[in-house]
Formats: sequence, C-alpha cells, structure tokens
Amino acid sequence: MTEPVPAPLRSALTAGARCLVLSPHLDDAVLSCGALLRELAPRCEITVLTLFTEATDGPHGRAARSFLRQCAHPDAATLFRARRDEDRAVVETLGARPEHLGVTDALFRQREVPTALAPVARLVPELAHRYPTFRFDIARGRVSRGDRRLRADLAMQIAARAGEADLLLCPLGVGRHVDHLLTRDLGLVWPREVVWFSDLPYALEHAPDPAFVRRGALRPWSFDGGLEAKESLVRGYTTQVDALFPSGVLPRLAETYWAR
Repeated sequence: MTEPVPAPLRSALTAGARCLVLSPHLDDAVLSCGALLRELAPRCEITVLTLFTEATDGPHGRAARSFLRQCAHPDAATLFRARRDEDRAVVETLGARPEHLGVTDALFRQREVPTALAPVARLVPELAHRYPTFRFDIARGRVSRGDRRLRADLAMQIAARAGEADLLLCPLGVGRHVDHLLTRDLGLVWPREVVWFSDLPYALEHAPDPAFVRRGALRPWSFDGGLEAKESLVRGYTTQVDALFPSGVLPRLAETYWAR
C-alpha cells in the first residue's frame, strides 16, 4: 500500500457506510474498483449509478461504427440493451444495487444541425455528432461547449442525492475520456466524503492529471485483495471484454484510490 488507508474508506471498511459509486459507462465501476466493492459489499450499502447508458439511432459516425464492430453487435440499441442487462447481472452478483441514469454515451451524442445541412449530415454523420471522432475529440479531454447544460444537469442530480450516501466514489478521469471527466467533476460538488478511483484499463497506459491531483491535495492508496474474484466479475461484461482485452488475458493490477 502506498499510503495509509484514507479515512473515508477506513470508516467504510470497518463500520460500514452507504456508498454511491459513479460509473461513467456500463463496466467502468467494476473494471476500476470491483475488488474493493466486493470487499465492502458485506458491510456496506452500495449503489452503482452508471451515467452514460444509452445510444442514439443512426446514422453513426465512423468511431461509433467501429465500436459496434468491436462489440460484434449489429446496432447500437441492441448493444446497449445487452450492456445494461449484463451490468445489472454483474453488479447484483457483486452484492450492490445497479442504477442507470440514461444519458447518451459520448460516441452517440448528437448536436442540432441546421435544416439546410441535414441532407449532408446524413451522408457525413460526423457533422451531426457532438464528438465526431474518438481519438481527436472524445479522448482529448476537451468537453464540448454543447455539454455545458448536461454538466449542470448532472451536478444538480448528483447533489440532490447527497442524503442517500455517506461516501461517493467516482473516477479520477485517467485517460481523459470526456465522459469520465464529466463524471470526475461531480465529486467536486458532492458535499460529503469523496474518494476518486483510477480508471482501468486507461491507467495501464496513462497517468493521472497532476493538476487535478495537486489542486485536490489527493494522495493514493492501493488495494490488491480479491483480484482473482474480480476477474470473473469483469468477464461478466461479455460484450466488452474481448474488445478491451484482445489477448484474452486480464491484467491483475492493484486498484488505486485517491483522497484528500
């Protein structure tokens, strides 16, 4: 362990707590903190709230079509229905309660297109999407101006749930995916205890944002218990696991948590 157990997690591990876990997508919470959640579940009331759980109808941009091919699903509606089903099954197996907020995934979020451009946008779907590409938009960590209202709405919804939980776990935004950053920042409006978790598998290749860590005076703590059992949970996300780990090997990496 890199540091002593953060006080909020120490309290949860010893006395139990009501925990709200914010997961950007339908697998992120288990990928990033499944081992710790499994440890907490017998003594804590855990809700895993996944934010971005929907897709829009086509036509889709090239990045979204590539994602659908990787997941071996014919269309987005079918894929996301399967993803929601498998997430419910995995989270319930973990001993937690799954909830889905129903916000559209960044790959599929659309913007208003002037009527005159609508025929062109049908031929070039990227023109109708808030994030036209993955590499140069979603993964660059620049949240679109068009998501300002979404950011505010999410902050209001999460702040309204402060009375339902003693501890909030949310992603640190490692990897700079815009949905992860939107979720990360919700920890800043939470009025009670907050612990951020390193986003896996992004943390295999990326480091945390040093400015965010510095501003929050955050310190890391690692948890490596129960990683073998966690692997079986991750494999429950059958639509995702092959695309995430093409080699078929899931790295048994300690989970890292950050707290003030």
